[in-house]
Amino acid sequence: MPPYKIRADLKVNGGDRMLCLMATDNEKPEHLGLKLAAYLSFWEEEMTVDAGAKHPALAGGEYLPDLLGVDATGQVAIWVECGNTTLNKLAKVQRRWPDARLVVFKEDLPRARRLRMDLDGELPRPERVEIYCWPERTFAEWMRCLSEKTHVCGEAGGGLFNLVVNERVYATDLVKA
Repeated sequence: MPPYKIRADLKVNGGDRMLCLMATDNEKPEHLGLKLAAYLSFWEEEMTVDAGAKHPALAGGEYLPDLLGVDATGQVAIWVECGNTTLNKLAKVQRRWPDARLVVFKEDLPRARRLRMDLDGELPRPERVEIYCWPERTFAEWMRCLSEKTHVCGEAGGGLFNLVVNERVYATDLVKA
């Protein structure tokens, strides 16, 4: 059974961090799996997971990201969404923080392609939204590796994973849609 809480001990790219992810009332375990993968993909940027409305960079904003990266001045530099997100939210984020990098993580290529088509038809400058997804059937494999207490070691970044997760070897390159 997929976990609704992940306490992760991460030893990645020569660094050592702890991360705790907890599902809210409406979040599925797959959302936690996406967030963990996104966090690992942006390891070097030291992203904030579940930044709250009181985060200084988000002041006056209507929405919250799954992961947030800020620049040296404290401004939104990277906004990450995991799983389902609305076009309205992405459009508003794009208008509010026009220089921010917008990234969405999806479970598989069909969902990523569907989002790309929707973005192309509805969003100004849809090319500004990066979409990463798992190659065929590898997201399910990723989820099988995870448990409430998860140990991850290896190398990760930019959608590339060469890891040992809970004593299972996991290597994949995410696809950019």
